[in-house]
Amino acid sequence: MNFVLTQLCLATALQLSLQTGSPVGKVVELIEELKTKIETDQANEQKVYNKFACWCETTTQRKADAIDTGKATIGTSTTTILMHKGTIATKESEIAGLEAAMEKTTAAMKKLTGIREKENSEYQSQKDYMETTLSSLHKAIQVLSGAGTGGDMGLLKVAAQVRSVILDAPQLSGLSDKTSRVLKTFFEDPVAFVQAKQDPVDYYDKAAQAKASYSPQSATVMGVLKDMYDTFSSDLEKSNQEESNLQKAFEDEIAVKEASNKLSKEGIVMKESEKADTEKLLDEEEQKLAATQTQLKLDEEIFSETRTACKEKSDDWDKRCLARTEQMVGVNKALEILTSDEARQTFEDATGTRAVDTFGSEGVAFVQTDSETESPQNRAFRVLQKVIGNSNNLKLARIAASVKTATKGHFDTVIGTIEDQLQKLKDEGAADVEQRDWCIKEQHTEERNKSDQEYLISQLEAKIERAKTKRTKLQKEKADTEQAKADLTAMYDQATEDRTAESAAYEAAKADDVAAIGLLADATAALSSYGENNALLQGAKKKKKTKKQPVFEVSEDEAPDATLSSTDNHEGAQNSIISLMTQIKEDLENEVALAVKSEGKAVLEFEQLTNSTNAQHAAYDTEITNLDGSIASTDADIEALQQAKSDTHGELTATQEYLDRINPNCEWIKGAFTTRAEAREKEAHGLMEAESVLAGAAPTGFLQRGVMPVS
Repeated sequence: MNFVLTQLCLATALQLSLQTGSPVGKVVELIEELKTKIETDQANEQKVYNKFACWCETTTQRKADAIDTGKATIGTSTTTILMHKGTIATKESEIAGLEAAMEKTTAAMKKLTGIREKENSEYQSQKDYMETTLSSLHKAIQVLSGAGTGGDMGLLKVAAQVRSVILDAPQLSGLSDKTSRVLKTFFEDPVAFVQAKQDPVDYYDKAAQAKASYSPQSATVMGVLKDMYDTFSSDLEKSNQEESNLQKAFEDEIAVKEASNKLSKEGIVMKESEKADTEKLLDEEEQKLAATQTQLKLDEEIFSETRTACKEKSDDWDKRCLARTEQMVGVNKALEILTSDEARQTFEDATGTRAVDTFGSEGVAFVQTDSETESPQNRAFRVLQKVIGNSNNLKLARIAASVKTATKGHFDTVIGTIEDQLQKLKDEGAADVEQRDWCIKEQHTEERNKSDQEYLISQLEAKIERAKTKRTKLQKEKADTEQAKADLTAMYDQATEDRTAESAAYEAAKADDVAAIGLLADATAALSSYGENNALLQGAKKKKKTKKQPVFEVSEDEAPDATLSSTDNHEGAQNSIISLMTQIKEDLENEVALAVKSEGKAVLEFEQLTNSTNAQHAAYDTEITNLDGSIASTDADIEALQQAKSDTHGELTATQEYLDRINPNCEWIKGAFTTRAEAREKEAHGLMEAESVLAGAAPTGFLQRGVMPVS
């Protein structure tokens, strides 16, 4: 490619030379303008690529963070959705339980109502029967009370009514045989029974007979009917009371069940409301999950597409840089070729000896040589000597020596040596080109790998820092939870200690109060027993007041006054003491009762505190276990990231060491490539010219000299 570019530049310069007469200068100007444009394009495209690379880094990082956040949100939303579904299922189960309880209670109420209606119906029938019986008995008693004054028809009518209502009465089974026979005789012929002279049956005692002696036999039946009336009245009253009790019990049971149904209904309404709220939260969380999943999919697609586009652009940029580097190498080489002193002199010599330029062949110049002033052997030696110059080229020196010492007319061996040397120069040039191209490609590839590894290390460091921040946060949450648990334990221990002290104080105070109550009771009983034992000795007479008598001299034979106080001398004080002790005893008993009640409440409250503390302890333990798991997982992530960073550092170090190994040789070959090529070209020209001379070129005319291309 560089050779073609050089030939095009030369052709353009030769075309311009027709107008300006300075082809080399025009070619150099064109090449320099081309070089400037290439450098400008390089700078502009470098800015564009840097901007694109910055966008790639920012966008991939932003999308990576968005993907991490989206995955975390999906995990949280999934857990929340499961919790909401569990809550809804629990509420539905509780609602079903309450509805089943309501149905069961309603069925029980319906069954109780049926039983109550049946019992009430039986009661009403029994009540109507008893009221009818009592009315008939009352009329019969009234008629019999006026027996002997009323008509027979009234007696027959009443007897018939009484017989019809009491015929099947269960109370008849409780009557004696004698009474049953009296009633039977009365119901068979009440008129004859009432008008009978003598009592058919000695039913009542003498007092009753005496009372009924003023009337006919109606007194006996009337007594029986009154007894039955009283029995029926008592049974009716008892039946009414039982009905009232049953109705009250029914109403109380119905009230309890209605209250239960009311509570169940309120519970259903409350749980339906809670279920509706949870369903709303579930719907919102599901919408959030769906939106997050959609956004996550979009972020992942954008992230993948961005990475692909950025990689493709990076590869394109690498290829473009490699091509531009090769282009600049060709341009610089062309400038070096065209602007060197030897090239300038060569062009001047070529243009100075050219009579007519027909553009017959490209890259061919004709140099006027001496015809036969020197022998071919000397001319070849001089050419080689000129090429050697001050280069200390031993190979050329040996070839020149062989030319000098060769037998005239026998140069085949020398020409073979020259051709071998030309082939070596050609092979050396190809090896330099291959080595230079390999160095450019290898250095660029390794520099790109180095850049990728440095970028990956920076990303890993950022992830490690985020993981460490997360671990610090988790450790702080765990420390806070453990502190809260320790505070709760300390609070509960203090509460336990206080409760133990309070219980001990209560037991001691109660024992003291009970002992004091016992002592007061014993003391009260002891004082009270004195008054009771001496109640008969306490007289009702009052102590008389006597006037102070004058003091007379008393005979020593007279006994001294030995009057004693009465047994009730301090009765008031004693009663006051007993009353006071009784009051103190009652106060102590009230205090004990209040203390027992307070102690029971304190024990219940402490049990509730114990239950809540145990539940909170379990919650703290669960939270600490979960935090330990999260911390362990984060530590594992940090370890994996650090291992990846260490591995990448190792790869980066290996890449840098490889670059350090190849850079000296590569930089040398890139720096000396042009100089070595020029030296090889100069040496090749000298060898080809010497070969031409030795091969028997015409001593006069033009010697054709080919230009050795340089890639």
